[in-house]
This record gives sequence, C-alpha cells and structure tokens, in this order.
Amino acid sequence: MGEKVSIILTSYNKPHYLQNAIESVMKQTHDLWELFIMDDHSNEETTAVIHKYLHDRRIRYQNSFIHPAERLKTTRYATLINAALPFTDGDYISYLTDDTVYHPERLSRMVQTFSDKPEAQAVYSKQKVIHVNERGEEISHFYRNANAVLDQAAFQVDHCSVMHRRSLLDRIQHKYGSYWDDDMKHWNHGDSIFWARINNFAPFLPINEVLDTTYKTPDSFQNAYRFLPADLIDGSFVKGSDQNVYFLDQDVRHPVGERWGSLYLNRTVAVPDPYLFQYKIGKFLNIPNYILVKEADHPAIFYIEAGKKRRIVDQYAFQFYQFKRKDILTLEKEELEALPEGIPITRDRSGLIENPPGRRLFFIEREPFLFLNGVFHPMSEQVARKFFLHHKPIPASFRNIQQFPIGKPFYPVYDEIIKKLNISTD
Repeated sequence: MGEKVSIILTSYNKPHYLQNAIESVMKQTHDLWELFIMDDHSNEETTAVIHKYLHDRRIRYQNSFIHPAERLKTTRYATLINAALPFTDGDYISYLTDDTVYHPERLSRMVQTFSDKPEAQAVYSKQKVIHVNERGEEISHFYRNANAVLDQAAFQVDHCSVMHRRSLLDRIQHKYGSYWDDDMKHWNHGDSIFWARINNFAPFLPINEVLDTTYKTPDSFQNAYRFLPADLIDGSFVKGSDQNVYFLDQDVRHPVGERWGSLYLNRTVAVPDPYLFQYKIGKFLNIPNYILVKEADHPAIFYIEAGKKRRIVDQYAFQFYQFKRKDILTLEKEELEALPEGIPITRDRSGLIENPPGRRLFFIEREPFLFLNGVFHPMSEQVARKFFLHHKPIPASFRNIQQFPIGKPFYPVYDEIIKKLNISTD
C-alpha cells in the first residue's frame, strides 16, 4: 500500500487524552501518513505534550494563538481544519480529535477498502464510545455501527470515523467556496455540515469494524452542549474549558471565589467557550442571587434576589415555594444589614401568586415553567436537570399567574438547530 493519509487532529486543553491520540497515530500499521496537530491556543501542559512528538518529521504543529474573545466568531475546529487542508498532500484525508484514539489497523483497513473499491469516495467505520467520570474511569459504553451505505451521513457519523479521498476537496471548494463551513451557527455540528457537502458527490461506504474509540468526559464538547438552551439561565454557576467558575447574573458572568464552593460544588454547568464568551466579565462575586440566607442568631430567613434581601414571611410561604432548610447559608450581620430590603415573599391562601421568588420552577398545565425576572418561561425537563433546578415544581395554573407574561422557552438549542436545517437525521 503506497497511498498516503493526511490526518488532521484538532486540540484544546486535554493533555492526557491528546497524548493518547497522537500515540495512536504513531502505532498505525500503515505508516505512510502525515499528522497535522492544529492546537487552539491550549495551556502549557498541553503544548508540552505536543512538543514531545515533534521530532517525528511526519508530524506538523500549528498553534492558533487565538484570543479568547475571538472564539465565538467561528466554529473553531472547522476553522482549524480549513487552515490545515491546503497543506495536506495525502491521497486520503482523515480527522481526529484530542479525546479519541485510532485502533492500530485503522488506516490500513480504510486504505485497503479504497483499493478494493475504486469507486469509493468516502468511508466510515464502527466506533466505540466510552463515557468516563472525572477520574477517567469508565461509566458506560456503546457502539455507533457502520452497517449501511449512507446517502445522508449528517448526524449519523462521528468526526473521527471518516476517511475520504483528497480529490473531493477541490469539488467541494468549487461548489461551496470553502471546505468546512465554519460559521458559528454550526458550532456543535460542523462535521455534519461537511458530511452533507460530501454527500452531494458520493455516499459513505461502511466498514463495520471498530476502528476508533472516543472518550466522553463530563467536560466533553458533546456533554457540554447537550440540553443547552439558546440563552444561559440567570443564577447559574457555569464554567468553560479553562475550568474557572462564574456566576451568571443579568447577562454578566462574575468570577466566583472559594467562599461559595459549597454552592457550586457539583452544581456547575459546563458550557462551550463560544457560549461563555458571549457574556462579558463583571466584578468578582460578592453575594450571589437566588440563595437562602440568615444571621447566626436570628430566625428571619431571606432570599437574595436582584441584590436585595427578600424576607420569607412565614413557614407556609417557605414550604409552598419548595425552599429547604439545608440550603440556608449564614451571613455576618453586617453583610445582611448592608443589603437593601426587597419585596417580602408571601403566599396568598386564595391561590393567587403575587411577587413569587425568582428562579423557581413551577408546574403549569403539565409543563414546567421557570419564573425569572418577572416572566414565566416554558422549560424542558432536560434543561431543568442540566441547570440543577432540582426542587419539586410548584403547582400552579394559568389563572394563578395571569398577571405575569409568558416568555420565550428554555428548550435544548440542538433540537431547534436540527429543525431549522434542511438535513435529515433519520
């Protein structure tokens, strides 16, 4: 087999997994390959891993040195792939990410398939997907099969399970003006858009053997966008790939210190950097909103909202709004006194809901609604779980809340994207 394979590996801040990915290429039984490591300005630990392998002349490395604020402007991995493709000179193009490993025979099996089937333009293989916890221990696994010729490979084939002839690139660029579409609207499905472009010229032929394994960590790209709404929810603790924790408040992300660790521990939502960087950075967090507080030696309980303390007037209101005593934090008397007074939280026994606390989940006409900033928002159960809205929904009816507007829903953005694309996912 004399055919050369060009592999493009996109990388960002996963040093351990990246090392395994690089070594999986170096262990290939088909050794006529070139590897382009396209790193998106990772931390020093990651770049140190890359430099360990640059003695191999088959490996090329490019660091984007992108400024964090620029990340939201394109689909980064597609941008990196486009930057590498003009420099490839292989007969075939293959793709790899820093959380995936090729099996040793991966390149040889795919190249052999092209040799056996001269009409083939693109092939894909079966993939093993392993979900791991924060310690890298396997939680579960499943397989993505490759048992059918695909005329619509979008949303069916993984980024790392494809190889195609390089000759397709010129045809794609001529038709579309680019290789991969790196428009930001494709940030979580750029590969599927490219597969759709390939399908304009050829089907994907299957190799129903496991030739790569991908690892899904709690911070993996797929887990980060799963059940993510178009707008992040006020009062959430969030983090991007740099692992710094922020508190979202009025479309501003505030850095969070260790003082509030008990609040964000195991309740921080991992979101992709492009989402996170849409929110400007504010001042260091003083006291977060949407928490229960009291003084050490005083029975009064308050709910912090909009920077004000709202007193919960009685046990009836406390129970109705599904507050829990275990969530009450103790503040210094001076801190609590410094907060301005807000509207008390009461519960009218007539059933009418007036001035309810924000960021509470209600159940109205068999559907969850989130009350936030004076508006009731329809919400999917998946989004509610992702944003740690774990309290029991508060029962209500539209008659009870008739004085409040109904706002835009918090539904998974991925579902909405699929609906708007003219690509079949069947």
